[in-house]
Amino acid sequence: MLHAAEGSSQTPPAGEQSRGDHTVTFPTPEPAIHGPVPSNDVAKHLGHIGVAALVAGVLKTTIHVASFGAQVAAIPGLAAAVSVLKEIVSAIEKVHHNKEQCRNLVERSKAIVQVIELHWSVDTALYRTADLERFVSLLEDIRDAMIAWGSHGYFGCFIRLHQMSAFIEKKKRELDLALEKFNVEAHLRLQRMIDEVRQSLGPDGSFKAMLNKYAKDQEQLFVIMGELQKINREQAPGSADQAKTRGRILKVQSILGGALPDVNLSRAECQKVEETPSIKAKNHDIYEGLWMGNQKVALKVYRDIGNDADRRSMINQRITRQVSIWSQLRHEHIVTLYGVCTDDGPYPYLVMPWYPSNAVQYVKFKDQAAKLKVCLEAARGLQYLHSLARPIVHGNLRGSSILISEDERAVLSDFGLCNVAGTENSTSITTESMRWMSIEAQRGQRSPDVDTWAWAMTALELLSGKVPFHEIKMKGALALKIEAGALPKRENYDLEGSIDDNLWSILQACWREPQKRLSADEIVEQLGHCVADKWLNSSGS
Repeated sequence: MLHAAEGSSQTPPAGEQSRGDHTVTFPTPEPAIHGPVPSNDVAKHLGHIGVAALVAGVLKTTIHVASFGAQVAAIPGLAAAVSVLKEIVSAIEKVHHNKEQCRNLVERSKAIVQVIELHWSVDTALYRTADLERFVSLLEDIRDAMIAWGSHGYFGCFIRLHQMSAFIEKKKRELDLALEKFNVEAHLRLQRMIDEVRQSLGPDGSFKAMLNKYAKDQEQLFVIMGELQKINREQAPGSADQAKTRGRILKVQSILGGALPDVNLSRAECQKVEETPSIKAKNHDIYEGLWMGNQKVALKVYRDIGNDADRRSMINQRITRQVSIWSQLRHEHIVTLYGVCTDDGPYPYLVMPWYPSNAVQYVKFKDQAAKLKVCLEAARGLQYLHSLARPIVHGNLRGSSILISEDERAVLSDFGLCNVAGTENSTSITTESMRWMSIEAQRGQRSPDVDTWAWAMTALELLSGKVPFHEIKMKGALALKIEAGALPKRENYDLEGSIDDNLWSILQACWREPQKRLSADEIVEQLGHCVADKWLNSSGS
């Protein structure tokens, strides 16, 4: 995903201290942001006179990296942005070409941090969390690129100059777009939206009229849902007023879909219905829950946390990371994650809709066309994940991680290894999960091609009714077999002629070397033709 970095061993510009100090310049807050537009390159691209004046201060004030960010600790998530920014500054010192262009990215990023500080408020904070997380992710992309470029050495950077320059220009544009989310116009617009919602939810307002007015405005609906969430938490549990508010939340959620603005849930939003889990797994249990006092939901409770403080902290961080990624996904073939609840018992639990069965259970009594439909919809879910600006790797795909909705739609769930492409994951691998995983996935690599391998193994499982390598029972033997490059043999699975030549060729193309495998886009296209052919043949017979 990442490309190499740049640098040149030029003398730092005025306003920056030497690289040995690792100091950075930082804009001084200005009470009035209506100053003259500076002529520097950063200001030209920001396109907002107030922000441009702010960025003019970037080169004026210098503070040490050690103290950088002390004033941002009160803003959730901003400290993480500052931490990554420090790492970028440090990484740039090892880059041998285009160093000034790299520093330009730092200047833009620092300006965004300052703008966030200037315009942050308690009222709007809830609706800026996702934007701030995306900003941190963008900085992580830049940091990883700088580190990679620095590792290439002088000549390695030189031969990558074009690639580096293209990456930097792309990130400049992305930073400018990120800035637009936090500038004064965006802040005032959001505040006006909040004020209007609060007025409509008041005794003299009309919720129905407001909902009709903004039925197709996702941003406004998100604010409506957030303000309702705040009200719900303030009302007396079980009161008529709370029941009314919860009904409104469900109404907006049915239009907008997805999670509530605050995904850190409490018993005000969900509760366990029973003390006995409906499903028990090795590391987690699934309980039946009640969402907004009305809807049946699944509560995924993590048990394998233990009492060790460090381990508990690590797992909680992973859960938080998973929730921050998963809750922002919006697709018909991805399970909606409502959030995580931490105040209802000793263990945290994820909250999601309740689904009657998984794909393995569902296909047992279905014909070939229905099985292919599940495989195709699972591929469409992967297609969505892999097409995001920062591609997401599911990392745990198998038949049991595909759930089936009441309208018989397949959705991807159980993001136990869900991660952003390019990052590592240290989750232990069980004998069973190994059956669906490529060699590089077992070694910790997380890239979209590990999902396409797993998709093919999952399709094989659903079409044949047999798990991959079902003839091998021992973990050691299975590991050796996979390490040696063994692949499923068609005769061990296609006992009834249910996997024709076209289907088998698609599966085989997903088991090639990583760079030669089909992409999710190609799977959807090729399998779509197979499904269409099967449907035409069945309807014509």
